[in-house]
Amino acid sequence: MLHSLRLGMMGALFVAMAGSLSAQTGPRSYVVFGIGGQFDLAQMGGTILKDGLDSRQPSRDSQGNITGTPQKAIYSENTLIGLNRSTNGLVGVKDNGAMVGLNLNLGYEKEGLFGINSLFWRINVNYTTKIAGGYTTSTIAGYKWLEQEWNYTAWTIPAYVGVKLFNAANDTAVYVAGGVNYYRGGWGVAGTIDGDTLKNALPGLAGPGGAFLSDAPSPGIYKENAQFRASGFGLNWLIGAQTKVTDKGHVFFELETILSAGMGTAGTRSVGGANALAPIAAYPVVIGGQTYRVGYKLEL
Repeated sequence: MLHSLRLGMMGALFVAMAGSLSAQTGPRSYVVFGIGGQFDLAQMGGTILKDGLDSRQPSRDSQGNITGTPQKAIYSENTLIGLNRSTNGLVGVKDNGAMVGLNLNLGYEKEGLFGINSLFWRINVNYTTKIAGGYTTSTIAGYKWLEQEWNYTAWTIPAYVGVKLFNAANDTAVYVAGGVNYYRGGWGVAGTIDGDTLKNALPGLAGPGGAFLSDAPSPGIYKENAQFRASGFGLNWLIGAQTKVTDKGHVFFELETILSAGMGTAGTRSVGGANALAPIAAYPVVIGGQTYRVGYKLEL
């Protein structure tokens, strides 16, 4: 009985000592490693899926008269899907939806701002690139007349000041933070829309002056590659949670929001691209968005 009591007291003392050692004894600093996903890169999902982009040139009928509707510089996927269904597959389409990005994150974080342990600051370096979506092709009778491929890359350097709410042992916390960022990057679209071949191969049926796809660009857009880039400063915030899993290691999950945008310009390569867009085109470049991230914090 006495032996069991002694063992119980020693066990309780060990648990108490372990809890004391695991508790935060002062401000901590971390190296932060993260990986995450970002959806609807550059906020171009609406353009890719349902809106497309009108050309500067008007459509014409088989006699060459202006019909009052513009040609297309970008075809939306829902238009091509509708044509696929209404032509019983004569117009083929492969759609991949909006761009999805991979986000890689490296940062440094320090607790104990202004002498208050619950306050912290952090600086990150984020790199985001497209890994899925943003690719559309279409065929007519097996001929690939349309190929549109979108791309996106961006660097952001956000700085944060925030507050952490710890549990009793200081080994788990939720946190919120806000700050400013420097950004650099952008989006682009490349490909071909061969309205001229449709017009010549299928007169009166497809392409300019045809029964369908009469808004296909003429002259056609061939091997175009317009890249829009911007840089500057914006705002950002994040919410997250972390928990200690090893003596010096913490896993975390967070939602980061980057608000940054600028105006980008790009030169066009083809005659059709210049006619549809402009020799030098300007469009908004949205960097950032919402990133869902998991990662690891290593105490220094």
